Amino acid sequence: MERDAFATFREYLEALPDDLLESVTEDYVWLAGLVFEEVPRHTDFRQRRECCREECRRRGIPQLYELAESLVAPRAA
Repeated sequence: MERDAFATFREYLEALPDDLLESVTEDYVWLAGLVFEEVPRHTDFRQRRECCREECRRRGIPQLYELAESLVAPRAA
């Protein structure tokens, strides 16, 4: 069976303490919010951002993602 392309990234997120998860989440919220001209990797940033959102939810701290989004996303465009 083929492994999910983002499985390794999800495992990485699971291993992070909350403070580092917060930092990584902010990074990917910012990267996903940037506007690139036809760069295929932009979708990777969006998928990694969603992985961060899922990990925050899994840990029961969705507000960590929401805070990152409210602080970072408006400045990314």
